[in-house]
Amino acid sequence: MMSFDFVGKHAVVTGASRGIGEAIARQLDAAGARVALVARSADRLEAIAADLAHDPLVIPADLSEHSAVEHISTSVLDAFGGLDILINNAAVERNQPASKVTGEAIDETLFVNLRQTFMLCSAFAKPLFASRGSIVNVTSTAATGAGGTQGAYAASKGGLNTLTKNLANEWAPKGVRVNAVAPGLVDTEMWEPTFDKLGEDAVRERFVKSVPLGRWGTADEIADVACFLASDQATYVTGQVLRVDGGMTNL
Repeated sequence: MMSFDFVGKHAVVTGASRGIGEAIARQLDAAGARVALVARSADRLEAIAADLAHDPLVIPADLSEHSAVEHISTSVLDAFGGLDILINNAAVERNQPASKVTGEAIDETLFVNLRQTFMLCSAFAKPLFASRGSIVNVTSTAATGAGGTQGAYAASKGGLNTLTKNLANEWAPKGVRVNAVAPGLVDTEMWEPTFDKLGEDAVRERFVKSVPLGRWGTADEIADVACFLASDQATYVTGQVLRVDGGMTNL
């Protein structure tokens, strides 16, 4: 785990109840930030918040609902008075072959992963301008076409990569940096349905063959890069999508 200084900073992490989002929230808190934890599961957020040291804010919210963005932004600004760091990690994944995909699955995936992320950036724009803050979007190597039957998910993440670059250019004069981290094969709870369906050992062995480093990544390894991008150690970095994938997309 890398060492950062976020003392006095206020941060929002969506999808903070598990996996990469939880790891990012824990690292931000360990480095001194006060973190707003956003996810659907209030119980899981409360359990994580109990472990944190810097008066975390718990915001149960479902980003598949239009009202979620206003609820999140109002709750954060009422409690914090401003914002320094926005981590957009929440996402949904619908693994469906293109020949069988449903319009509902496409709509939900694009809505949560792209539209709502864009709207959260917009909702927090003025506070981030005031603090000359930082946005980090969590995308995916699936955006390169490596996602197989994840067409809607891959498209949403490709759109998020493009949004990252556009916002970086638009908001650079305001002092706001916008970057993204694109995880590859990461060992998180997201894989449990696949393990249950196809067998954990078989899935692990099959997918790791595509990783030159020869292993699955960890949520903390993704969090390290996300926190770096959000930190003062990356003050001249903006508009970048950093792939953290063990070399998978090099093949």
